[in-house]
Amino acid sequence: MNTLEVKVKHSIKTFDDFYKVAKKQFYDYEKIEGINNWKEYDFSIDCSEDQMKFKDMLQVRFIEELTEASAALLNNEPDHFWEEITDSLNFFISSYVMLDIDRNSLPNPEKYLSKKDKRFIPSFEEYSIKSYKLVHDVGNLCNLLKNRPWAQSNYLVSLIDFNERFEELWIDFWKYLGWLGIDKEVLFDLFERKVLVNAWRIKTGY
Repeated sequence: MNTLEVKVKHSIKTFDDFYKVAKKQFYDYEKIEGINNWKEYDFSIDCSEDQMKFKDMLQVRFIEELTEASAALLNNEPDHFWEEITDSLNFFISSYVMLDIDRNSLPNPEKYLSKKDKRFIPSFEEYSIKSYKLVHDVGNLCNLLKNRPWAQSNYLVSLIDFNERFEELWIDFWKYLGWLGIDKEVLFDLFERKVLVNAWRIKTGY
């Protein structure tokens, strides 16, 4: 099953709905990955294991989806391109859910999105330039996380720098979606489709 095959209920109407659905999906997947109740999990950005988990969400999963989107461009697969963009959105928003960040403490995404649907398929070169800013943001953010499971010293994270760089990534990602011509309604539709597909995968053990 893919996102084009599901029947959307249009249940996501606001960014509060969006973030609520994103949280539930994150918690459901964490159960599969071994954390039965994320709300009771004592996540710490200073802990080496949790730093690796956070890095995996952004440096591995998020960046991988951006790369798969670029591959879809090279293969002239527009539907696949939007699928991968939505996957990148999933992992991006999961990193904020992971830290239990209040969405309202961050700039409103709507101010950066397109005012109406103006989606287009960029060239590989255009996409590479725009998406690398996100790669840079992620690397710059994760470079603050110095702890490793094998290291004998523990370094506290500079929360001022971390929060500043995390907010920069937040803003740049929504600007990037706006550059792609995505408006609020399209965003909610793409995300809901992916959530429904993921719910089906969880239910069927895909």
